[in-house]
Amino acid sequence: MGNDWPLVGREQELAFARRAVADAEVCGLLLTGRAGAGKTRLAKVLLAELADGGARTHWVRAMSSASTIPFGAFAHLLPGSADGTADRAHRLNQVAGHLTRGAEGRRLVLCVDDAHLLDDLSATLVHQLAATASAFVVVIAPHGVSVPDPVFAMWKDRVAERLDVPELTRPQTIELITAALGGRLDDGAEHRLWHLTLGNPLFLRELVQGGLDSGALSANDGVWRWSGALSATPRLVELIETRTDRVDADERRLLELLAFGEPLGSEPLVRLGAARVLASTEQAGLVVSERTGRRLNVRLAHPLYAEVIRRRTSPLRQRDTYRILAQTLDLTGARRAEDKPRLVRWRLAAGLPTDPQLVRTAAETVLRKDFPQAEQLAAEAVRLGGGFGAKFLLAQVRIAGGRHADADALLAELAGETVSDAQHARVAATRALTLAFGLNRVEEAEAVLDTAETAVSGPADDLVTARAALRAAAGACGEALALLGPVLDRNRRGDALRLAALAVTAGALAESGRTEACLGVVEEGLGIAARITDASAPGARVRLEHARVVALCRAGRLEEAEDHAGDDYREAVGDRWGPALAGASASLGTVALAYGNIRGAVRWLREALAVEGHDRPHEFRPAIAATLARATAMSGRPAEPVGDWDAAWVAAASGELTRAADLAAAAASAAEAAGRSAVAAEIRHDLVRFGVPAEPPSSSGGLLPSLYAEHARALAAGDAAGLDAVARSFADSGARLLAAEAAAQASRAYRAAGKLGSAVGAARRAQAWLVSCEDAATPALALLDTPLDLTVRELEIARLVATGLTSRAVADRLVVSVRTVDNVLHGVYAKLGISGRRELASVVGQPEPGSSPDEGP
Repeated sequence: MGNDWPLVGREQELAFARRAVADAEVCGLLLTGRAGAGKTRLAKVLLAELADGGARTHWVRAMSSASTIPFGAFAHLLPGSADGTADRAHRLNQVAGHLTRGAEGRRLVLCVDDAHLLDDLSATLVHQLAATASAFVVVIAPHGVSVPDPVFAMWKDRVAERLDVPELTRPQTIELITAALGGRLDDGAEHRLWHLTLGNPLFLRELVQGGLDSGALSANDGVWRWSGALSATPRLVELIETRTDRVDADERRLLELLAFGEPLGSEPLVRLGAARVLASTEQAGLVVSERTGRRLNVRLAHPLYAEVIRRRTSPLRQRDTYRILAQTLDLTGARRAEDKPRLVRWRLAAGLPTDPQLVRTAAETVLRKDFPQAEQLAAEAVRLGGGFGAKFLLAQVRIAGGRHADADALLAELAGETVSDAQHARVAATRALTLAFGLNRVEEAEAVLDTAETAVSGPADDLVTARAALRAAAGACGEALALLGPVLDRNRRGDALRLAALAVTAGALAESGRTEACLGVVEEGLGIAARITDASAPGARVRLEHARVVALCRAGRLEEAEDHAGDDYREAVGDRWGPALAGASASLGTVALAYGNIRGAVRWLREALAVEGHDRPHEFRPAIAATLARATAMSGRPAEPVGDWDAAWVAAASGELTRAADLAAAAASAAEAAGRSAVAAEIRHDLVRFGVPAEPPSSSGGLLPSLYAEHARALAAGDAAGLDAVARSFADSGARLLAAEAAAQASRAYRAAGKLGSAVGAARRAQAWLVSCEDAATPALALLDTPLDLTVRELEIARLVATGLTSRAVADRLVVSVRTVDNVLHGVYAKLGISGRRELASVVGQPEPGSSPDEGP
């Protein structure tokens, strides 16, 4: 990464500076702003432009070490014959004359960086050069510091214009990162960098450089991702230390209190006698105050100040700081909900006696936003003797944080400590889900459930719910729903058990096409998840939100699905919890695929699979990987299939439409048998998309399934007008790729009927809809560029041969004889008016790179 990043987001500031330079009445420009905001970078660009335009430019940097030396900042520009004994006025004129003569008739432009450190004579020289119009002077000074009187007078007397250089906005920050890295940063890393730097270009650059140096920041699939902690470079630490070290002992203590406990209310700090230091540190730009409701809070002026101060504070000093923080919060009575977990954390860090039940409650309170901290608190509750509840919570938090092996070991230990059937059932159910979905040990999970069912008496609904989750993950949605119905009937309270059952139910209903029932379950489940503090609630919420998006997409309510997916993703980015980010990314990928934006779908689905620490990876990954395989195949590229459905699309991408149809038919039958009627309808519609006349799918479950049935009927009848109408209906729903495919089929049918005008119109509509379907390359779209006279089988064989396959290889793929392939080829050549396979690719498609068609009939 180069020394100078691109200048991004400074168009307005640069335009202001150019106007000042061009104004004959203005002889100077004062640039001010916070440290690292980009004042120096802006001045360098301006001076480079002026130098290119013929100006004589000089750069002067003031330093504290030279602030007592007359003309110390200008030493490198002074004439060797300067008279050091002359009076002040003579020396000023002597130096000014030397600089102006050195310009040799060109415009003299002088830039002074860190002007607040100028010695008196240098400051007077700067003012004199500007006031006499001998030079255009650019003066740079940090915000909130006192500059020498002559420099201040330049702006006060209107000799110079003043330009405040602000931090970058969030969009400008993202634009700068993208330009500097030459690629997009994933949203989670963008969020973290923005909230740590708040648009400060210098801080941003140093953090990114630290990530590159440590390897934490790396590119994968064209997207830059951050794994691990954000680390500041030594240079950044030094820069921040320079700011925070200029304080007395009382001010340092305040900065430490804020670094470990911000935000803090101003009232208790004033009671502790911090009124003076609050005023002095705010004036120095080290702290800021802001009103939140009726409380006036104080925090450090920049998040990175806290990072550096915490790093430099010794363990003993930290402990004493936490003791003071606990006392400070006690002064307010810890009245707010967020105060209680903070008080518990501070008391623990200070080594003060703390009730284990309070520690456990604090862990439950913070687990939604900070799983590492929740695990620390839960472990502390166990250490303090919190008993079964604390141990079980610790296991749940470890599951949520992706530490499944550690959680399983703790649950196995806890199984021998249960004192009731309810405890035993919940531990066994949780362990079974961890084994199956966290460690991919499904057989062991089933065995744990079998053993537990024989050990408990009466209905064990935790175990039934876990069993239903295993069945649903295996695709047996009908069986899962049958198991869950009685569980929900018996458990009407809004507790963790009902929430778990609702989460599984929602997913099964989405697969079954029962949209309204699914949405009702999701609404109830999300309400419970928001009320209870059980550690399983955040994971259940993720599964409910994803089920809602899937159900809405399958029903054709794409805008509604997109709104929910976008909201879920923005909240997940803010929470920075892997499972929520993965689930929301998968939802956005699902929506993109439903719209037909193949490039977007691939991007989001890859991001979902790349997220670390998912709470149920072996439940989550197969379905997302299969969807990704289908999306990739829809772009015409091969992918690794997971099941028959995605294998059908992979075959279609390779031109093997017969095999694709066979695989899709098998997948649809399996989905119907498992009670996944919505999935079955979608797969049967894929047969239609492959150009294979098929039985109309069930039209239950919303707009799209009904359009699937109309599409199938129109294709089977060769009804061009019907296909055209279906295409328009797909487009109205937002499913633009499906619309383009149906329009392509309509265009072919119109041409077959001799209606060339209608055929051209349908083809144009298809192309218009494809504009928003980036990277789409499905079999139906190939009809837009395919000779009319070829049948589906002829086109399939012709395309396979065009890739360079021999007749034997094609015959093996399609399970037909070589004679059949050759006979079909002879018919194709006759219809197309070509002599052989060498000309075939130019008519029906290009061969794969590196292939060379074999000679043959």
